[in-house]
Amino acid sequence: MSASPPIKRAVQAVLTAAALLSAPLPALAQAPYFFPQTATTADLDPAIPTPEAFLGYAVGSHYTRHDQVVAYLRELDRLSDRITVQEIGRSYEERPLLAVFVTSAANQVRLEELRLAHAALADPSAPLPDPATTPVVVGLYYGVHGNETSSGEAALLTAYYLAASRSAEVVDWLDKAVILIDPVQNPDGRDRAANWHNAWKSNPPVSDPLDKEHVEAWPAGRVNHYFTDLNRDWLAVTQKETRAKLRLFHDWLPNVQIDFHEMGAGSTYYFEPSPASMESPLLPKASYDFNVVLARYHAKALDELGSLYYTRENFDNFSPVYGSTYPDFHGGVGVTVEQASSRGLIQDTANGPLAFPFTIRNQLQVGLATIRGAVAEKAGLFDLQRSTFRTAVEEGRRHRNAGFVFGDPANPGLTRQTLDLLLEHRIEVRALAAPVTVDGATFQPGSAYVVPSAQPQFRLVHSIFEETPEVKGAVYGSTSYAIAPAYGLAAAGVRRLPVLGEVVAETPAVVGGVSGPSDAYAYVADWRDLNAPRLLAGLQRRDVRVRAAFEPFTARVSTGQTAFGRGSLVVASTGQTLDAAALHAAVDEAAREAGVTAFALRTGQSVAGVDLGSDSIRPIRAPKIALVMGDGVNATEIGSTWFALSERLNWPATRLDPAQIVRVSLDQYTSIVLSGGRYDDWSDRSVEALRRWIQAGGSLVTYGSASRWALAKGLTGASPRSETASETLLKTETRRDFAERADALAEQRSAGNAVSADVDISHPLAFGLSRRQLAVNKETDVTLPRSTDAFADVVRIDDTPRVNGYLPEGLRRNLSGTTWAQVARNGAGNVVLFADDPAHRKYWLGTERLLINALFLSNYLTPAERR
Repeated sequence: MSASPPIKRAVQAVLTAAALLSAPLPALAQAPYFFPQTATTADLDPAIPTPEAFLGYAVGSHYTRHDQVVAYLRELDRLSDRITVQEIGRSYEERPLLAVFVTSAANQVRLEELRLAHAALADPSAPLPDPATTPVVVGLYYGVHGNETSSGEAALLTAYYLAASRSAEVVDWLDKAVILIDPVQNPDGRDRAANWHNAWKSNPPVSDPLDKEHVEAWPAGRVNHYFTDLNRDWLAVTQKETRAKLRLFHDWLPNVQIDFHEMGAGSTYYFEPSPASMESPLLPKASYDFNVVLARYHAKALDELGSLYYTRENFDNFSPVYGSTYPDFHGGVGVTVEQASSRGLIQDTANGPLAFPFTIRNQLQVGLATIRGAVAEKAGLFDLQRSTFRTAVEEGRRHRNAGFVFGDPANPGLTRQTLDLLLEHRIEVRALAAPVTVDGATFQPGSAYVVPSAQPQFRLVHSIFEETPEVKGAVYGSTSYAIAPAYGLAAAGVRRLPVLGEVVAETPAVVGGVSGPSDAYAYVADWRDLNAPRLLAGLQRRDVRVRAAFEPFTARVSTGQTAFGRGSLVVASTGQTLDAAALHAAVDEAAREAGVTAFALRTGQSVAGVDLGSDSIRPIRAPKIALVMGDGVNATEIGSTWFALSERLNWPATRLDPAQIVRVSLDQYTSIVLSGGRYDDWSDRSVEALRRWIQAGGSLVTYGSASRWALAKGLTGASPRSETASETLLKTETRRDFAERADALAEQRSAGNAVSADVDISHPLAFGLSRRQLAVNKETDVTLPRSTDAFADVVRIDDTPRVNGYLPEGLRRNLSGTTWAQVARNGAGNVVLFADDPAHRKYWLGTERLLINALFLSNYLTPAERR
């Protein structure tokens, strides 16, 4: 039996794609393959260079570095009146972040006017813009995962085609649309991947999946410089790349936004709609219905190519952390598309050979189909965006909480961080004008703010302050994303709005430095402030000797009396290498850099609590920290620790490869961090090297599976087996149909939850936390066995935990009452065990404080018996 026409076309496409890999081609030789809709080369303006003419190689025969992407797009900007390129920021490795605006020449000269007209869609009180005169905004976002590389090449071809095509259809598109292209969201990761594939390519290309070209080295190109998955950073906004594109997003609010991805080589092509079970109840159903409308355009484009695809089976559209769902919260239609990845020039798969040009062409044509659909459905898209913001106000008005109040006078850094995040999301925030008490907690004007629910951004307000809507069954990603519990924020919902002050337009300037006389007896800063660890690091870099208060005290300051919590920093004027004037200058400079107030005291006698000469005011050593990074290590987890030290604290940490554990002297390090990962292949020599180092006084910090491994290897001084919560769940299931297996297995995983726990805030590991109630992230099924030391289980999950997100009943039952953070003594040292990453995705600031304490107070975590 002969193959069907679509299959024949698909086979021919792969063969043609493979042929394109063989040699550089003349200027327009690739056009028939990539642009089958173009009748003749005369339809393409010869004054606009093709990517291959500019780059010197055929697209798909080589991986294009980011600097070449930038250079080509800037050349299009120079030559075409249809394209404007803006640099909107820089990555951590100083690569430009671009926004490419593609529209007609007439629209280009009035972009700001068009932007303001389009912005009216987000204001329910403004007249609805006229679809006949206001362009639809289409966002094409490429390469958020740097090693999903077909999209970056497709971005070049898309920009070229829109600049060069003379077809009536494209001219119509450019008149009726502003197409916003983000060509590479993650340039650092892309270059990591591109350099790998280019370094290992062969002639002819090797299609064996085991070939080195297809197997990237750790950490691979998916993540950015700090190993962040940028596709999960849209809500928390922890990274420079996210902040830059978020500002652009809010300026333009795309009506359609496509996030181009890749998946395993053995798949085909995926586009939304996603399964109904993975939709957020926060969003209007009309938003998901529009995915079905756009899917018709995507299906037609791939049908014409003969490319296989599927929909509705996986990938959720649930959480605003994603680039394909964040637009849904703003009245746009966000769409994830996933192309099977060749991870190299060509790779053998169960579906036959998968060539890089073939993957690029699919991405290109889906992008063009998106523009086609957005232009055709413009009126409906405008109605959807307006109604989304209108219903948000209505739902906020009906919500059980009229608003949310937040702020902590003891933690101005976290208050400011929260305010900054809200303003980045264009959420309305009001100053608090009069004191308000909620559930026994009092919020004061000057240190607290109010977020009304009845506003166009209510759905994001809900996402930040409220629990995640209930879900049934598993979703693709984390089921809990609320920021407030992750921050450990002092916040509360209010049934009636308190007295409101002015709308807050910007985050107040950071205020820090010394407060009080220059001839101080000592300087004190409260450790409860989010930025106090940055101050400590700044002081230690300046060789200032710092002590920490292990008991609270109240001191007289120039403005009255101030209470200081456990961990508060004390810098005595005596015993320093600096004279009084130099010490004052050093403390003031470090405090200004950190945005923290250091109070200058005239006396060491406290009003209440311990005096400054007490044995409970203990010297803090400057830590020497090593982070283990390499094969087997969970890159995103160790990246969060690296980011916390490097960006939040400006503190250096040595990055050690696992193989170095037995090659270097570990004695120079006070702490070594092992994030989650695979350590079963570590040699006995490596384990013994760690054991000797711990027993000699070192502090090993472990997360998740690394904690399980450390326990199994007896590094804690004993060798109990850590518990695995999900091991027996499926074994106890009753008989079920095989077709249910995939869903049943997915439902057993802990897909990222905020779980309520009790924390011993008197323990040095928890210094800086004000409340015993703590939300911890539960991403794994690892639990820690109870310690025989009654004082060692610092964080314990509640017996009946409050869970924000989806957690199967069996896992919930097995986690209840278990230990989440523990300190175990071994010889002169200790092991700090976390059941999960305490700095999860760089925004769990509440538990990140435990990690910072573990590193900077490591020699005080298991004190000797009192004499």
